[in-house]
This record gives sequence, C-alpha cells and structure tokens, in this order.
Amino acid sequence: MRPRSNPLAAHLTPEAEALLGLVLNRNDRSILVGFLGHSCSRKRPLDELNEADLAVYEAALANLKVGRPKQGARDAAHAWNRMVGRNGWPTQTITPKDNARHAVIGFTNLPAALQADVTAYLNHQSGEDVFDANSADPLAPATLRDRRGKICQLVSIAVAGGVPLGRLRSLTDLAKEATARLILEGLWNRCHKLKNAHAANLARLLRLIADKHVRAPQTVVEMIGKAESKFRPGKIGMTERNKRKLRHIIDDPKTLRRLLQLPGAVVASLDPRHPTLADALTVQSCLAIQIELVAPMRAKNLAGLDFKRHLDFVGHGLCHVLIEAVDVKNDQALEYVLGPAVVQMLNLYRDVYWPLLAGKSKTSPVFISRNGRPKPPDALGAQITKFIREHAGFSMNIHLFRHLAGYLFLKAHPGEYEPVRQLLGHKSIKTTVEFYVGLEQEHSFKRYEAVLDSYSAQGGNHVVG
Repeated sequence: MRPRSNPLAAHLTPEAEALLGLVLNRNDRSILVGFLGHSCSRKRPLDELNEADLAVYEAALANLKVGRPKQGARDAAHAWNRMVGRNGWPTQTITPKDNARHAVIGFTNLPAALQADVTAYLNHQSGEDVFDANSADPLAPATLRDRRGKICQLVSIAVAGGVPLGRLRSLTDLAKEATARLILEGLWNRCHKLKNAHAANLARLLRLIADKHVRAPQTVVEMIGKAESKFRPGKIGMTERNKRKLRHIIDDPKTLRRLLQLPGAVVASLDPRHPTLADALTVQSCLAIQIELVAPMRAKNLAGLDFKRHLDFVGHGLCHVLIEAVDVKNDQALEYVLGPAVVQMLNLYRDVYWPLLAGKSKTSPVFISRNGRPKPPDALGAQITKFIREHAGFSMNIHLFRHLAGYLFLKAHPGEYEPVRQLLGHKSIKTTVEFYVGLEQEHSFKRYEAVLDSYSAQGGNHVVG
C-alpha cells in the first residue's frame, strides 16, 4: 500500500494514482509517491516530466527538511527509469544529476602497471600470503575496498594538478616528493584551507604508502605527516553532522517514539500466513533496527551475526548474543541479552521469513540477501537508513544507534560513563567521555535553564533540594 504519511501524496491525481498502480516494487512506489505528488501539485503533465522537474523536486525536499534531498531526487529518477518501457508508463527517461563534486578516475582506467602495483599493495594489506614475512595485520575487505577507492582519489587529484596519468606507473611515482606535494596542495584547496577529516585520511594513506610500502625518504614522509596534522580536525568525538541528526531525534519526543515503535508496528502490519520476499526484507530491516536499539553494536558485528555462532537462546524468551574479541574492532568481546520482544521478532523472522531468502542454501547468517549469501555491512547499513527514511521520515545511519544509546543512558543517569563504556564495548572510558560529554553539557544547560525558570516563577524564593 502507498504510504499516506508523505505530505506530497495529497496532491496525487487519478492519472498519477494509475501510474503508481503499475509499480510493483514497494520501495519504488514509496519513492515515486513524493515525486509524482509534487509534480501534480505543480500541474505538470506526467508524460513531460524531465530533469528540470527533478531539480524543482530536490529543492522542495530541501524546503521540507527531508534528509539528503539530493539523494532523494536521484532515487526518484532511478525509480522512474526502472518503469520506462512498461506498458502505460511515460516513455521518457530522467537523467539524475551527478552529485560528485570532483571527478574520480576509476580503478580500471588507471595505467595497467599502476593497477598491478595497487593490487599487490592491497594483497599485502590483506595478510593472506602465508609466505610474506612482512605481512601486515589483515584488513577487512571493506577497508581494502576503501583504500583502493582512496588511492584512485589521490591519483585523480594528482592528474587534476597537471601530472600526466601515464607517468603514474606505480605507488612509488605517487609518493615522489613533487607529486605528493601537488596532491597535498590540491587537497588543501579542495577543503577551502580548512581542517577536514576526509582530507586528513587521504593524507594519512599517502603517508602510510610512502613510509611502509615504497620506503620514501624520511623528509618526504615527514612532509606528508605535517600536512596530515594540519588537515586533521582537533576535536575528538562525535561529528557535528551526527550531533545534528541525533538532536533531531532526541529533542523531539514524537520522533524518538516513532523510531522506538517502528519495528514492532511494521512487523505487526504484515500477514505471516502469506509471507513474500518483499515482506522478508521488511522484517529483516525491522529486526536489524530492533537489535540495534537494545544491543547497539557496530555495523560489521550486526551484519556478521550468525544463528549458530553468536545466538544462544535460553528459557523465558531470552537470547544471549556472544561475539568473540577477535571479531570486534577493538578486540573487546561483546555480550548482549535480547529480551522477549526482540526474541519474538527474531523467532518470527527465522521461522517464517528467513527461509524465503535462504532458499535451499545451507547457511546460518542472520542477515542474508535473496541469494542466501551474507549481507555486507555497508549494504545492511544502507538498507536500514533507507527503511527509516521511508517509514519514519527522517535520516539515521546505523552507527547513530550507538550514539543514541549512549546519550539516552547518560540523560537518565548523568555522569555514569562506565555502564555506557560496557554497553558500547569501548576499550577505554576516555573514548566514551570524549564522545558524549558535549551532549551531556547541552543537557546540563537545559536543566540549568529549568532551574532558573523555577526561581523566576517562585519570585526567587525557590529552594532546590
């Protein structure tokens, strides 16, 4: 069914309703509700919609304070184009706007010799070669993919600065003093000569390559290191972007309540007697959110949950989640207890919906794709973010559940950082304090303001107990 929570749905014409009836994919339908509703409000003929209409729609999403309006417009264009060619749908495609600020050269477009050197470097970083005496501690596949992408960015910045692509035949060429200096200057200009964590991370990777891989002269390594320090933001803890997202949730009781009630409400609306693949993915999203609310683990550990390895069902509707230290980012073992409400949803998912995804494959991971394979952390994270945006109307990434848990506990129990450290699996309480002292400070100001108001209301005679 089309979600009526979208305010733009009120403008849909019978023609738009008929088009939506052609859309079988539930997610595409919910995405197109907004785009078509907005176009109808402007009285635009639906068979003439184009890139200009998409741009106006993006602006409307921004005015409505919808999270990530650029991505919302791109999603609408992709959903529209997936329907082109179906009988009854308009024939024109809509090209989504490219939101990339700087062009990045793809890995397959790099010189062959450079591709080979990067591949050798990443293989070394994977730690898979048992005969490599200098093999580093293994990096996760997602980290290796991230490093390959960052190397492509470094190459692209060098090329944009005037270095011919053909001259970059190895990582040694990339780490030469003149090229490294050109890259760092380009980074500094791109971030408008302001501290920037992404620029610092790119500089860090360049330093690691220069120091550990190509053994560049120490003067070059130090030069890159100084630039990295200049890029690196001095503040440690939660980013301002995540703070803004968190405030949007915690400062609005209705929004927080909507998030807490979302998984149970959506699962309750489905009919388990007639389960579908789409329903299975919906329940999967709900279960992931429900687990994160009570056991706020990192995305890698959530995606890696396995029925056989990590879940220990005990009596009275309880389930212990046990994750060994070797599988955790900071080598801290995790143990959580899931209560009856979560266990009930987990059992429903395992018995009714999970088999639809697993098919005949002999597998035991909790979060799997339609082919029965384990779902990567980034894919599961994107799925959760998209689900919350479509069903609750705001943006929340998977890591924000950890911040939400820490803040809500400290709001109820000010200053009790040790339980939060244990809940989030931090190795050091210093990490916990650095992340949440700022939000606690904001809460303290609000409490102090309430104290002032109480004094003012009592004519200055109020005594605080």
